[in-house]
This record gives sequence, C-alpha cells and structure tokens, in this order.
Amino acid sequence: MDQEIKLHHANLVVGGDGRNFVYKILKERVNFDIHANPDFLLIENKSFGISDVRDFENWVIGKPLVGKIKASFIYVESITHEAQNALLKTLEEPPFGTYIFINLASLGGVLPTFLSRVRIIENFSEQENNSTVSLAQKRALKFLNSDINDKFTMIKTLTKNADKTDAREVLKNLEEVYRQHLTKNSQLNKTDAKNLDYLLKAKILASNKGSSPKVLLEWLACMLQ
Repeated sequence: MDQEIKLHHANLVVGGDGRNFVYKILKERVNFDIHANPDFLLIENKSFGISDVRDFENWVIGKPLVGKIKASFIYVESITHEAQNALLKTLEEPPFGTYIFINLASLGGVLPTFLSRVRIIENFSEQENNSTVSLAQKRALKFLNSDINDKFTMIKTLTKNADKTDAREVLKNLEEVYRQHLTKNSQLNKTDAKNLDYLLKAKILASNKGSSPKVLLEWLACMLQ
C-alpha cells in the first residue's frame, strides 16, 4: 500500500487516528524519525483556530534544527473556516523539505479551496486492501470517461446493493483519479476547474451520514463536462 502513496508536502488524512500510518510513511519515504526529533511538531486539539494558525506558521517558516526535513502532524476534530483560509498559502507553498499532515475524522465542514491545496488520504486503514482500492479507481476512471448514458447505466450497477458500498468507494476515488488526469495535463482550464469543484463537493457530501450515493453520482453525471 505504501508504494502507492507519493509523499506530498501537504496531506489531509481522513478517518481515525492516523499517527502510526503517517509516522511509517515519513520513515520509509524520507527517512524521517519522529521520535525525540526537534524538527517534528505534533498538535492535538479539539479545534484548530486562527490563533493556532499563527503559531503553526511561525514553526513552518523556521529552519530545521538537525537535518533538512521538518514534519508536522495536526490531529484535531475540526478546523474553523477562518483558519482554513489562513492556511491556504502555507499549504500551497511550504518551505522545501517541510511536510504537513492534518488528520480529521471526516470532510464535513472542509472548504473546497482548502481541499484543493492538499492531497487527500481517505480511509487509510482500508487501503491495506490493494485490490479494493484498485477496483474502485478503475470504476472511477470508467465513470469519468463514459458519456452520460453510460454513466447512468454504471450508477444502476453501483447502487444495486442495499449498503451502496460500491457507489461510496467510487465517490471516494473520483476526485483523486481526476487529479491524476490533471497532473498528466499540466494546464488547468476552466472546464477542469469546474469538474474538480463538482467532484470535491460530491466527496464532501458523501462523507456526511444520510447522504445518497445514487443522487450524488446522478448529479455528477449531469454536471461533469
């Protein structure tokens, strides 16, 4: 599983406590050990607000003390919208060698502009099952490449089970698969920007209890260009 995850400078881990997962990634990818390391910052709060952003940014701009790499892990229940907006520039362009991981229980309340600056690692514990992730990604790619009629045919198949698990897995992967498309095609045009916005909104809504995967996929089928 680890080989499939590229170490991005700003990451949003969505799910339970992802500390051990992130610590392992840091060690394997950049040989960064968090133990007794003055260049590692751990923040654990119920909420992350604007005052926390100021303290965090002071840490970000500082140079590493013992090596060339700094890493932080922010484990909070929520981030205020004010704090999210204040973090945008830092998440987009942190100093070279600085890696930021933010761990939230869900995407509820997370702004699309914030999501566009981070790499989302969702349900990391479930990613141990490579075959499940691979199948969901293939289905997501097929959905994106299909015309509207084929999209609706896919939706019927994906939502035939009562728990709608297949549909939810596709919704989780659509945004990431589309980002891979954008990486290969470096220029972001207006259509790509709109599509990414739709996918981010659908992903946020899908993380909320009571949401309908079928309705979200049907909405995407009509909106994606």
